[in-house]
Amino acid sequence: MLTEKTSSLKWKEVYSLAALNAAVVISWIAYHEYQPILMENLGITHLVDFMIIAKAIILVTIPPLAGWLSDKILQKNGKYLIIFTVGIGATAMVFMVVASLIGTSHIMDVSGAVPFMIVIWLICMNLFVSPANSMIEAFAPAQKLPIVMGFLFLVTELLYALEPVVVGLVQFFGDTLTFIVGGILISATGFLFHHVSRDEVLQRKSELMANDRVRSQPVISYIAILMVGLFLGVGKAFLVEFFPGHFANLFPEIGEYGDYISFGILGLCAISGFLISKRISRANLRTVITTSFIVLFVGALGMFLTENLYLTIAAALVIAGGFTTLNISGLPYAIQNLSVRHVTYGVGIYIGASEILTGMFEYLYR
Repeated sequence: MLTEKTSSLKWKEVYSLAALNAAVVISWIAYHEYQPILMENLGITHLVDFMIIAKAIILVTIPPLAGWLSDKILQKNGKYLIIFTVGIGATAMVFMVVASLIGTSHIMDVSGAVPFMIVIWLICMNLFVSPANSMIEAFAPAQKLPIVMGFLFLVTELLYALEPVVVGLVQFFGDTLTFIVGGILISATGFLFHHVSRDEVLQRKSELMANDRVRSQPVISYIAILMVGLFLGVGKAFLVEFFPGHFANLFPEIGEYGDYISFGILGLCAISGFLISKRISRANLRTVITTSFIVLFVGALGMFLTENLYLTIAAALVIAGGFTTLNISGLPYAIQNLSVRHVTYGVGIYIGASEILTGMFEYLYR
């Protein structure tokens, strides 16, 4: 039987994970702001396509690999945070190295080193994503996981919605200082999360493994989780990558507002997701996910079929509805259908799958 401590919701640990995810979001925004600038300043714009493809491959493949390694290490040595710690430390170090390279670019040629370091940074940034986010099963009982996801979704999507503000701060700091601040943010929030959750995770993991909800892991479970991740990626890709350019093509006279509408919709997603998370926690997650699939399909189809301004925005809002409910229910559904011994690998598959369509859209609509 699970103890009362194991069945409680640990907000301190959830807050620390939210802080880490916020640092990750800020780092991604800074990356997207400065990567094109760096490549232009260094005269390596011919590598833009390579960097986009490399990023897409890394986002899809590294989270499952990191999750698989974390599960293997846990089963063999009883240690859970090794991959997480390596990822955090390496990311912070690469941040500082890139900052140093940028700072010395005026006195030496670093055009060959910077792309290489960016690829290393992309790998490191994705090493700790699946181990960190799979820990939510140790922070809350299964029926309360959507509430945790609602709070995490609120934090991350509000930051994405406030991207123009974050970009303004990034531009204020400048490239070198931005990478230094990024390294400090990742290392500080990573250390905080490790410190707060270390003992809690190990204790809860041992109890959960002793009462494993899934004794054998059928392949069909991984396929289901893969599909949920893919559909989550549909919503993200349409709202973030496809909608702004599509809006600009349809309505060139007001095309510059496409990005701001996208940011506004993300903010609406964040707030509404948090507000409905408790209701979703009482619902059947499979039903919620199936409904989300249908809503996403209807919204995407509507966006392709209409050329009316208001209907286009309405289609984006429909997509946002499916994207929101799928974000709140998707990861809890994945965790509930996985053996504790394979949960980090499964979460990595879910996260990697959610990036497939985003990577494709980023390449096609760059």
